[in-house]
Amino acid sequence: MPRNDAVEDRVITRDPDESISTSPMATDAERRQLMNWNNTTVAYPKKDSGLHHLFEEQAARTPNQEALVFEQQTLTYGELNRRANQLAHHLRGLGAGPDVIVGLFVERSLEMLVGILGILKAGAAYVPIDAGYPQERVAFILTDAHVSLLLTQTSLLGILPVGAVQAVCLDSFDWTASEGPAQQDARFDPGNLAYVIYTSGSTGRPKGVCIEHRNIVNYVLGVAERLQLKPGMNYATVSTFAADLGNTVIFPALTTGGRLHIISQERVENQALLSDYFSREKIDVLKIVPSHLAALQTGRNPEQVMPRKRLILGGEASRLDWMEQLRAFSPSCEIYNHYGPTETTVGVLTYHVDTQLPVTQSGTLPLGRPLPNSSIYILDEGGKPVPIGVQGELCIGGAGVARGYLNRPDLTAEKFVTDPFCPDPGGRMYRTGDLARYLPDGNIEFGGRIDHQVKIHGYRIELGEIEEALREQHGVRDALVLACEDESGSKQLVAYVVPKRANQVLWGSKSLYILPDGSPVAHLNKSDTDYLYDEIFVQQRYLRHGVTIHDGDCIVDASANIGLFTVFAGRQARNLRIISLEANPAAFACLKDNAEAWGTAAKCLPFGLSIEHKSSEREFFEGLSFGSGSYAEAATEREVAKNYGFHQQPGSQDDQFIDGRSRAKTESAQQQALSGIIAEEGIDHLDLLKIKLVNGELDVLLELSADEWAKIRQMVIEVDQQENMQPITTLLEQQGYELLVENDPL
Repeated sequence: MPRNDAVEDRVITRDPDESISTSPMATDAERRQLMNWNNTTVAYPKKDSGLHHLFEEQAARTPNQEALVFEQQTLTYGELNRRANQLAHHLRGLGAGPDVIVGLFVERSLEMLVGILGILKAGAAYVPIDAGYPQERVAFILTDAHVSLLLTQTSLLGILPVGAVQAVCLDSFDWTASEGPAQQDARFDPGNLAYVIYTSGSTGRPKGVCIEHRNIVNYVLGVAERLQLKPGMNYATVSTFAADLGNTVIFPALTTGGRLHIISQERVENQALLSDYFSREKIDVLKIVPSHLAALQTGRNPEQVMPRKRLILGGEASRLDWMEQLRAFSPSCEIYNHYGPTETTVGVLTYHVDTQLPVTQSGTLPLGRPLPNSSIYILDEGGKPVPIGVQGELCIGGAGVARGYLNRPDLTAEKFVTDPFCPDPGGRMYRTGDLARYLPDGNIEFGGRIDHQVKIHGYRIELGEIEEALREQHGVRDALVLACEDESGSKQLVAYVVPKRANQVLWGSKSLYILPDGSPVAHLNKSDTDYLYDEIFVQQRYLRHGVTIHDGDCIVDASANIGLFTVFAGRQARNLRIISLEANPAAFACLKDNAEAWGTAAKCLPFGLSIEHKSSEREFFEGLSFGSGSYAEAATEREVAKNYGFHQQPGSQDDQFIDGRSRAKTESAQQQALSGIIAEEGIDHLDLLKIKLVNGELDVLLELSADEWAKIRQMVIEVDQQENMQPITTLLEQQGYELLVENDPL
């Protein structure tokens, strides 16, 4: 579905008349003012240090002070430094060194920070991988980053790709061993990689952003100064470490003598638990996504999830009308808005919320002013600065600009370009794709996107990535994804899908039912469908005790009913050949629709199985579709219905219910012998024969020849009458089958 202008305007939340300006240019006076606002140079004495060096200096100053807290566990600066040294020594022995990328796949824990520091001290770079990521994303990152060495925990080994990497389990590491020789920093260079963070990709391929030590060191020194972070503060990290949002508190805390509280996943998602923790531990500094904080404040005591001294909002736009409420919750807390893409190292703009709130066209907090050694340009389509107040593309230069994208030279060249305003001939700037404008006081206001990227709950989301994934699904011709905003400012993704077929077969069905797994199917009545779903999908009655379905198997589904087993089998393997038989006209119509709708490529035949090929009048029970057949008897099925009602609908097994369920209707139906089906369909091997008849199983089996028995690899047979059990099991044993009998409570 092609995008139209109205859709695009909604995605980037801007007026179509406010596209990137091509006229007029900034005046000379405005250019001088812009240069003054970009005069951010600070000569940090430690600018050529490594991130781990800043921590080591702090650990030397306060070795006995608590550095990390996780639930009931703590580590002092000295203990944390010693463990990181031990790990670094071990990692260097395994090949870790400059620009070697080591994976970090752990849950929230003390080991998370030990792992980060150990990797940095080994001279290597870390790539953080969230333990909650889908296995496909984990495998992609490990492969794309060429990770051969991975720090993890024993509980996570089972979800790693088999044999993909050499794993070191931090929770079973011997921390009593010697630290080994002191680290040799002779090969250290501030241009070495510190970490790689993976973000979304517009074509479904995530991008690894390469951050060097000089990038993150400049950020840590600058943000600690800007936010006036003091020794002894209590910091809380609540965001995933696989994004760089939390680096605003993690590294400044450990380089200024703070106490870093690693908040457990359970507390992060539970307002009561988190507010209790914040109140008890007296949290001073919190960096959080606005929507996450808003969600936490919907419970009791919302003021308790506010920090005491510094609240840093980042990851998405913050509403101006929310600030008064936040200040009322924690009057002594200073609030900052913090902006910056991963490609320019965590954040590059900060805005201090003063007593008098600004007025912005967007109704959101300004992004603020640049951190030290950072430059901000708002440019038109020709790359020229726009006048103050005019919207353009936000571009960022300076010390925070990353090396580029890992293994993506083409994309790096497109987004990381020469900085024409920098006196350094090697200076580069990053094109953010964000729209922005300068406010008269030098602060910057966010104005949306020039493309279809959005941020929801702090996560950078490429709408094109989701659209591409939807288009890859069976039956989808095209897709459009939008980020829709409600009155409170909260966003959610909404997808619109165009099917490959203009008329889906299920659209014409008389009765549709949504299975518990969300799949719509044509059906006859809810009780039968629920029973069949539980039997086939949940209990997997037909795939137990060694019965299997493999790619390319041939399956005969006799008495297939509405086709739920046919649908189920089609999900278990590819390229199946399924022949589904159902004599009940009403059930057969559902079977055919469901097989076609779910692409099982089943051949549906309106036959019942019998001892011979014939046409006859048959009774089909309207209320109990799975009990109908040429051998079914009303009296017997009445008892089945009664028992079924007792188990499925307690209190509804009275005579009126039973009579309604077992009311019969006479229909003309075709019956076919199994041997005839095998011959007519040219079946040379039958991998699974599923038989669910009523009283006629033995007759159907007795009719088979020795050659036909030899073709059948597996069978699952439902036997209704006890007296038929012994003859059937004897017959199967005579044919050389291993068998198991299981009793159904019905």
